[in-house]
Amino acid sequence: MGSPNDIGAPSPQQMLALAVQKHNAGQLAEAEELYRQVLEAQPDQPDALHLLGVLSEQTGNSVLAEELISKALVLRPNFADALSNLGNVLRKLGRPADAVISYQKALELQPDYAMALNNLGNTLAELGSLDEAISRYQEALDIEPGFSLAHFNLANALQKCGRLKDAVNSFQRAIALNPQYAMAWNNLKFAAKALRFPADGDSQAEDTTTGLSDAARATVGFAIQQFYFDGFRPHEADESFANVVAALLAKADQEIPIDGTTGAPVSPIGLSENVVALLHFGRSGTGLMHSLIDGHPEISTLPGIYLAGYFNDDVWDRISAGGWRELPARFAEEFAVLFDAHSPKPIPTRSGEAASFLGKDEGMTGVGEGRNESLSLDRGAFLVEALRLMEGRRTVDPMSFFMIAHAAYEKVFQTATDKHTIFYHIHSPDDFANPNFLRYAPGARMLMMVRDPVQSCESWVRFIFKDNEYDMAVHRILGMLFDIDRIAFRHHDSIGVRMEDLKTRPQDTMRALSAWLEVSDPPTLYEMTAQGKKWWGDPSSPDYDNTKAMAPFDDVSMTRPLGSVFSDRDQFVLATLFYPFSVRFGYCDPDPEKFTQDLKEIRPLIGDMLDFETTMADRLETSPSQFRQQGMYRLFRAGLFDRWKVLDELGDYPHMLPPLLV
Repeated sequence: MGSPNDIGAPSPQQMLALAVQKHNAGQLAEAEELYRQVLEAQPDQPDALHLLGVLSEQTGNSVLAEELISKALVLRPNFADALSNLGNVLRKLGRPADAVISYQKALELQPDYAMALNNLGNTLAELGSLDEAISRYQEALDIEPGFSLAHFNLANALQKCGRLKDAVNSFQRAIALNPQYAMAWNNLKFAAKALRFPADGDSQAEDTTTGLSDAARATVGFAIQQFYFDGFRPHEADESFANVVAALLAKADQEIPIDGTTGAPVSPIGLSENVVALLHFGRSGTGLMHSLIDGHPEISTLPGIYLAGYFNDDVWDRISAGGWRELPARFAEEFAVLFDAHSPKPIPTRSGEAASFLGKDEGMTGVGEGRNESLSLDRGAFLVEALRLMEGRRTVDPMSFFMIAHAAYEKVFQTATDKHTIFYHIHSPDDFANPNFLRYAPGARMLMMVRDPVQSCESWVRFIFKDNEYDMAVHRILGMLFDIDRIAFRHHDSIGVRMEDLKTRPQDTMRALSAWLEVSDPPTLYEMTAQGKKWWGDPSSPDYDNTKAMAPFDDVSMTRPLGSVFSDRDQFVLATLFYPFSVRFGYCDPDPEKFTQDLKEIRPLIGDMLDFETTMADRLETSPSQFRQQGMYRLFRAGLFDRWKVLDELGDYPHMLPPLLV
């Protein structure tokens, strides 16, 4: 593009308008380039500075975002939009008090600024001022009654303070305005389940679906909600799971036509549809297993959990929006960390979880023998190869492009072309991604890494317990309790690999696993690598050491004493609920009589606060009665009682994951 002064060259104003158009369309790389071109021509253009700052925050670079938006405000002090967006950045940077001031300045300039009121409410909620937050959301809705985001955030605050009926109503209002509102459906199911759970745990409360319209009931969100309710008894939830799959957009509607192609479609070179999905069970060594699989001559796998959210809701819509020719570039933008491990841009992941700087967090920015290399992928070469692989097809859909991305990745690195298996670290798919992946990969096999369940659970919640993140702790504990008998395990070839076996009997374990995978047992299976480079371990592990590589086969994690989160009483409750799994995987000897007695003993214990909850309440200076009012406390009880009831009725969890025989 020529300089702005060239005849026929676009003016800075025209470039800015085009940048905004690209920005709104989600084409962030192109928008960023245009904003920068505007600023080359006019360094003091406040709109370009502000919007480039907003884009920087969206791609994970909050430090740069603060710098750019602050410059815009120096040039235009009464810039209400910039003040509101600066508040968003300051909140992301962990400075909520400064964020409140920025929002208040925006509202002084524009008292009817509904978005600023909404954002101020979010920050007040984060600071624990829930009543004030609720007031700000209600003010925003007085100004803009159709503001679905404010209804959603109001519902979250109401749920947090235990006003569950009001929370359900607010979530339903958000959904009435936008029946496809995935996050509203996601959080509604938690509030509705908690509301359905009465204090005694013995009967079902009112129906929480009566406020939903026919349009809402026809969505996949409604089907997922019903499956979530039924999934508290997984052995009876097959029909609900099938209803979710039926409610997903038809495969044919997700096919993207490829212009100008003739003949029969072809499969990506060197790969078949043999897919193995790796799942975690708390902190159970999935990163270790993935690093051992890396470099296998018959298996294609991408680093870390980079593509864990590939089958999430809306991801395919975003990357395919520009047609097949733009598909590889939009994929590269969505999963930027695959091409540069230093990228701050978040990847799609489970609803509500952040994943900025994932490459750094997973130890991919300090690999190699000298610990001074960073994982990357030649973007240009990948785009060329992905387009070449598509050119022989009539259409492309989520699964075929998933395979194309792996084939293009292998081609760029010039690895062997006889790889016949994709090893997909899907990690922890949500209630949309799980059925969406399985319907596209009906022959997929499932591999879950497991570990002593109470030890793994404590390790999984250790850091969030320290940070008093109760909601996340509840989701993680319940997630583990319901991960052991997923519906997929009885419909797909599935096995659980004990981390303890991998650590203490690596050769026997990897040989048995190789036989199950139907691959050879090369020396690479005993080396921790990523893209073939030495991987030094997971930086989030308590055993991570900046001065030396983590040992793949030691017993440090297995011998760590319990008690940093769960008291003896808490451990007793969890161990009883995990008992059938522990027997099946050899973590304890069967003792049916003691188990029957233990079930009776924990019944009153799970109706009251556990000791880790009491500790959290004390730290937060919250009374026990206030703590029990939280929607998440009620949800936790619902899950604990549902697990207890199945064991009381059947003495077991039907259809549990089978162990790998070593």
